[in-house]
Amino acid sequence: MGLLSKLTHVYSTLQALKLELTESKLSFDNLTFRINTPNFPPSTPTPSSWQNDPFQIPSNPLPETADIVIIGSGISGASIAYTLQKKCPGSQIVMLEARDVCSGATGRNGGHIKCSAYLEYGSLKARFGSRAKHIVQFQRMHMPLLLGLIGELGIEAEAREVDTLDIFTDGKAWEDAKKCVRELQADLPGDAQDIVVYDGVDGCQEFNVNPAHCCGIIKYRAAALSPYKFITSLYAILLEDSNFSISPNTTATQVDYTDIFTVSTNRGSIRATHVIHATDGFAATLIPGLKGKIFPVRGHMTSQSGSHFDASRSWCIHHKRGFDYISQRPGGELMVGGGMIQSPEQGMDEFGIWRDDSLCYSIRAYLGGLVETVFETRSKVEQAWTGCMGFTPDLLPFVGRLEEKITDRGSGEGAEWISAGFQGEGMVLAWLSGVAVGLMIAGDEEFQDEPGIPGGRVRDWLPEELICSKERIDRLSVSDLGMLL
Repeated sequence: MGLLSKLTHVYSTLQALKLELTESKLSFDNLTFRINTPNFPPSTPTPSSWQNDPFQIPSNPLPETADIVIIGSGISGASIAYTLQKKCPGSQIVMLEARDVCSGATGRNGGHIKCSAYLEYGSLKARFGSRAKHIVQFQRMHMPLLLGLIGELGIEAEAREVDTLDIFTDGKAWEDAKKCVRELQADLPGDAQDIVVYDGVDGCQEFNVNPAHCCGIIKYRAAALSPYKFITSLYAILLEDSNFSISPNTTATQVDYTDIFTVSTNRGSIRATHVIHATDGFAATLIPGLKGKIFPVRGHMTSQSGSHFDASRSWCIHHKRGFDYISQRPGGELMVGGGMIQSPEQGMDEFGIWRDDSLCYSIRAYLGGLVETVFETRSKVEQAWTGCMGFTPDLLPFVGRLEEKITDRGSGEGAEWISAGFQGEGMVLAWLSGVAVGLMIAGDEEFQDEPGIPGGRVRDWLPEELICSKERIDRLSVSDLGMLL
């Protein structure tokens, strides 16, 4: 290569690098702007197949007053309402939902109750040291607690234990996963006793996995269910108490405080002693101090037909970057989600998207071919939709009482509270986060163990890292996500 050719090559390389850096900065600037520009959920979301048989509830007149207003009707709001009915009987509780009941993330997710303890523990240990075990065990509490509650209430929600399989398609990701398993086995052997490791193509024939795309498989116990059926069936029970009501299609637009809280909506206003924010990624729309500290990330889901799996397993496919997830309903319908890394900006353009009324073409196309590629069996997409998952920069939920410096509002005998920011892992974070808020309102005492509610004091089982303090909020920056994800 001559000198001129070398110079031309170097110049072209530098120009390409400059363009890439410029585009990356522009993407990050756009991301920062989106995250710091809260919005309300759109009125016409993409239809989720979980909701094909919708839960019907009339829009009755909005009460003028209540003891407690809960904003949001997903799993977190449901657990708060359930706990308050148990521990504060006679309190008037009003739930506000901007759209149909359970139309947000809970009614749009993959239906997994799955704590990948070996993957969670290593990163948490690096950040929190010995405290990491408390966060992992908090997540692991959810599966037996939810399955026990569903059984106790006699709810038909397709709830079942499953063997879950983590399939790794990248060699380095596979070696890292095995190290994570060994670390969990050494530090928390009780939380690793159900893990089985299949190295290389071992297990591919047993589990019908295409060996051409498999570096290894890790199997352990998890659960699956219809989250929409579970939550709406629970609401049907809670609504038997005349002190509890739900107002669908009622968007909370503003919260003010004078001598009492006033929640303004598109259907009027309601005064309350306590206001609880259970809107996950949308919490910053009503809480000034959380702008840029909690935000939605848009996820994609599909329902597919034509498979020959069974409902006793679920799957997660881990790649060099990103992952996908699959479960099968007892009736045969496959629930397939993920693909975020397939977006035009490799997932960055899905962060800070405050809308679930549209889809990304490339992600939708990718999910349509996933099952055939991994399992060599044909499937057909019957329905595709999106949902907004709530994220925080430190990838932990916000739980507890909101200080006045966060809300920019006063408080008297009551307070504002939050249970939100579940990073797409709501089925192993949200229920007990909501229960914790309900018990905090009920009072600082030692509670009896009962279905869906652990015994003891909240601080015995709620990790302190989840508490939404002003000190924690001040530490958070969206730039931290680059190191954590």
